[in-house]
Amino acid sequence: MKILNYITHNWKIKVVAIIVAAGMWVYAASIETNVAKFPSAIPISVVNLTPGYTAIFDQKEVKIEIAADAAVWQKLSASSFTAFIDLNGFSAGTYEVPLNVTTQVADLSIISKDPNVLVVTIEPAIEKEIPVVPRIEGDAAENMIAGDVIFDPASVKISGPESVVSGISQATAEIVLSGESQDFSKAAKLVALDNKNQPIENVSFSPQSVVANIKIVRAGNIKNVGIRVVTSGSPAKGFFVSSVATDPAVISISGVPNIIRTISSIPTEDIDISGASQTISTTVTLNMPNGVRSDNTNTVSATIVISQIATTKPLTIPIDFTNTPPGLKIGSVSSQSIDVVVSGQASAIEATGAENIKITLDLSTAKAGENTFAVLVGNFSIPAGISIQTFSPQSITVTLD
Repeated sequence: MKILNYITHNWKIKVVAIIVAAGMWVYAASIETNVAKFPSAIPISVVNLTPGYTAIFDQKEVKIEIAADAAVWQKLSASSFTAFIDLNGFSAGTYEVPLNVTTQVADLSIISKDPNVLVVTIEPAIEKEIPVVPRIEGDAAENMIAGDVIFDPASVKISGPESVVSGISQATAEIVLSGESQDFSKAAKLVALDNKNQPIENVSFSPQSVVANIKIVRAGNIKNVGIRVVTSGSPAKGFFVSSVATDPAVISISGVPNIIRTISSIPTEDIDISGASQTISTTVTLNMPNGVRSDNTNTVSATIVISQIATTKPLTIPIDFTNTPPGLKIGSVSSQSIDVVVSGQASAIEATGAENIKITLDLSTAKAGENTFAVLVGNFSIPAGISIQTFSPQSITVTLD
């Protein structure tokens, strides 16, 4: 009886208490922090890379483990995070660089990341123009084949690390046939292929794709193809292959139909460019595959243009303050000089010193007191063949008394 009285005494208050307690338990469970691996990989970007250089690293994404309550988890996506390596102050070489992962999402903690560091190689970036050649896969309609392929544009610019780009002589446009019976045009993405026809990474094209105009003709055993210049060795230090051309650029070949169909270009015999520091022009024999012959020539004239790689140099340039307003004089300045990094071909850089570069600040619009002037590239006077890469500071405060 006493137990029953205890249970029923103030029973309404006790029921309310139980309901409140249950609600608080549900709320606590809903805000419980969950620690787990984020399901999506975060792409890694590069910041503060010195102009004129490129960074090479194998790991392109990072996996992270985070802590957040259920409500926050539901709102997350890969774009909620930023992963980057900061290469400020790094010059050419190979380094272990810490990987940073940040987020602007509140009430979220990044517990771990994989990897924590990246092995990064920094080297000069170069750009050159190369021809576009087709690589055709698939089949046209019965008794039809792809004939001439004309690209718009016919050549593109490739850029990337010097060690990679210097060995690439052509851009490949991959075209897949699927039963076509008449001429057609389509956009084709570009890729650089190695000698095993595998894509080469860490390079980019401008433009990234071309328009391929493909002729569809009745099956035969004659085809026009481009020439692929094969080189070995590397140019002299400080030089790179800036362009490659042949005369003729296209030849006609004939042979077994199923072999002819797979050929998009004919390679030359090897041309040794080891230690080269100037343009190479030579006559070279074509390396014809078995079952294929040329209808007009077995040799071509090849021209390999060797150019100097742009180099950089840091300099400190004194500022020339001009046109101080009448009745005023310079009391103080925040800096008497500008630190600049200039770039150009090695011979031009070697001949350039601080005495060859001038920077002028016009004070004609200044008034008594503090005046802040932005420093612009136009304030510099530089020799021909030299360009300004970076400079600091980018503003100067002048006090006139």
